[in-house]
This record gives sequence, C-alpha cells and structure tokens, in this order.
Amino acid sequence: MTFILRFIYTIFMVLAIPLFIVRLLWKSINLKAYRQRLAERLGYNNNFSVAPGGFLIHAVSVGEVVLTTPLIKALKTQFPTLHITLTTTTPTGSQRVTQTYGDSVAHMYMPFDLPWTIEALYQKVRPCCLIIMETEIWPHLINMGQRHNIPVVIANGRISDSSIKRYIWVKYFIAKVLKQVTFVTAQSRLDADRFIQLGLPKEKLQITGNLKFDAQTNEAQTQIGKQWKADLPGRLVWVAASTHPGEEEQVLHAFKQVQHKFPQCLLILIPRHPERFNDVAQLLNTQQINFIRRTDNIPCTEQTAVLLGDTMGEMGVYYAMADIAYVGGSLVPIGGHNLLEPAVLGLPSLTGPYYNNFKDITLLLQKAAALSVVQNADDLAQEVISLLESAEKRAQHGSNALQVVLQNRGAIQKLLNVIKEQTHCPA
Repeated sequence: MTFILRFIYTIFMVLAIPLFIVRLLWKSINLKAYRQRLAERLGYNNNFSVAPGGFLIHAVSVGEVVLTTPLIKALKTQFPTLHITLTTTTPTGSQRVTQTYGDSVAHMYMPFDLPWTIEALYQKVRPCCLIIMETEIWPHLINMGQRHNIPVVIANGRISDSSIKRYIWVKYFIAKVLKQVTFVTAQSRLDADRFIQLGLPKEKLQITGNLKFDAQTNEAQTQIGKQWKADLPGRLVWVAASTHPGEEEQVLHAFKQVQHKFPQCLLILIPRHPERFNDVAQLLNTQQINFIRRTDNIPCTEQTAVLLGDTMGEMGVYYAMADIAYVGGSLVPIGGHNLLEPAVLGLPSLTGPYYNNFKDITLLLQKAAALSVVQNADDLAQEVISLLESAEKRAQHGSNALQVVLQNRGAIQKLLNVIKEQTHCPA
C-alpha cells in the first residue's frame, strides 16, 4: 500500500512540475533569480562537489536559513572536519546562505521531490545525516534517506494550524512517511501532540524548545545600525518589518497619525519579498510620501519620512536603528513573522491579530509585557504613539523582551545531543 501511495504521489509531482516551473518563471518577472539555476531543481548540477560524509541541511527560505545559524555553529564545533551543505527552495534563501556563510557552507537548490532528483542529490552530497528545519515533510526525500541508511532528523519541528488541517486529509500517507523519520525535536507540546496525531511514534520525539531563542545578534550589523541611528539626532525610529500586500497601506495609515504627534519620527518600511520593493516604492510615490530607498545609498535628511528597506540580509541593521518594531504578516492573514529578531536586541514590539505562526512566542512576550497585539491600523498608531511618548516604557518593554529570550535558550544543545545520539557522523 505504501508503494502505491508513493507512486500516486510521484505521478502527481510529475504532472505538477510544469506548473511549478511556470510559477517560477512568473515570479522571475519581478526577481530574475527565480529563473536562474532551474537545472538544479531538476537534479542536474554538474558543478557541485563536496567531500562525502558531511551534513545535509534543508532550509526552505530566509527564515529557516536564519534559524540554521546557531545549529551550524554548534555542528562546526562538534564535527569540525565535516562538510555542511545547505539547500533552499527560494532565491532569497540562497542569497541569505551566501551572505551568512560565504564559502564555509555549500549551497544548492533542493530539487523537486522525485525519486531520481532526490537520488541525484544524495549521490552528490553523500551525507552522514539529513537535517530538515522545522517541518518540510517531503516523502521521497525522507524515504530515500532511509533507503540509503541516512538518519533523518526534523529539527525545531513545528506544525502550524493550516498545516495540520492539510495533513489530516492525507494522514495515512503522512503517518507512513513520519515512521521513516529517525527523530523529531519539537518546538512545543502542541507541536509534539500534532506530530503524534499524524502518526509519529512517541519514542522518536522530544520537546526541545524553539531554536529561535538561541539566535545571536549580528554584532557587525548592530554596530552599523547604531551608527546610522547616531547620524539621525533627535529622530525617533519605527521599523515595520516583513510586510505583505495590503499591510503597507495600513502601516502608512498609522504612520500618518503618528506624524501628527511626532513629526520627527522616521519609518523604516521593509517588505517581506524583494519582488515587491518596486510596488511599495510606487505606493509611497502615490501617497506623496517623502522617502528614500536603501539602495539609493544616500543619507536620510530631516525631510525624509520613510526609508524603504529594499535590500536583503540587513534586517539586523534596521532593527538596531529602531526605537520600536512592528513585525508584519500579522495585520493581514499570513500568520506573522519572527518576533524574536527585535526581542534579542531589547526592542519593544508590536504585532497584529494574525500571529498564529508564532503563537507560543507571542503569548510569552505578551505575558511579559514585552509585546503589544494590535487589531487594526488605528490601534497600531495609538500603540506606537504610546511607546514614543515614554522612553521609560520603551526601555522596560525592551528589557522584558530580552529577558524572555535569555530565559528560554538551550534548545540548540538539546538538538545537538539528539544529533550525536541518532546519527553515525564521526566527531
């Protein structure tokens, strides 16, 4: 039965590949990197070569790549002789790998989940262990790992509200796949329960906490951001990060209210996806807002109302400039983004009502008086004004946020212990 289900899944994937490619080409209209290196996605990469026996880590996009930072640091310490290969599925993730690791980590795109493309991947990398960040349940990737006697560890495992609804429809198949996984380290009790609900054997599961708490600040970026802030004497800075369509309009509506109270406030607006940078620039032009783009490479003046963060990999710089952070994907039904990036810098933060992707973290920060949850643009404006009115309140909320981060660290060591116990990689 498992073979039949896997065969059906393979046929579905083969039929879907033309649609995937069309989607990539469509997205490449705004970001040409989507049409580059297509051969890698089909399993062809003759220029790729690494020493066998290292770690293969799959991280979908930017968020998961950021999450690998403490893991890769720990792996390099524990297994200093082993190569690390990092795969992503998005160009932005690929770019972040290069920016973060340079030549110290090999990168390639994860090919489509087909038997022959995954076989080609394993033949090129020949890893001693596959680590999948968060939850990417790829049937052939996991199945062929087992067939090659390669331990498969799902690290920082998480199953969102939307994912559990989808997986339940194919629970029988997912259960067969999960039984081929060597081990899962789950972020929370809720995530652990969902893995068990989908068929993961309990003995293959451990709750280790969220790796995001173990993320460290980028000191170089922090220093750059502080210097830029010092070049803006007397100005208060509000960062709106990782925004989505329909969200920038709400942020700008709130910003105009903030400006009435604090005309010297600078908004740093950072769209989540680079292909939308030009669209947001057009929105700012349409609303006749005085703005500059980061890529203009010119300083903010007293007349600059908005700095459009149209670069990748500089979030640490923008947050280091900020007095307040709003984390996007939460005033629109996306599910929110990483609230710990500003928290680790001791920033008071705000999020919208759609925070289901970071529910546990949101509730922790909210309980600690480190985060405010706003319901709409007007609510956002009032909360920003309230924080800007009181340096003491900002400092207290920021200190509370940092304490939450420090008190919840330790997941990386637990994950490293699991990797050492479950794999046969030579230290």
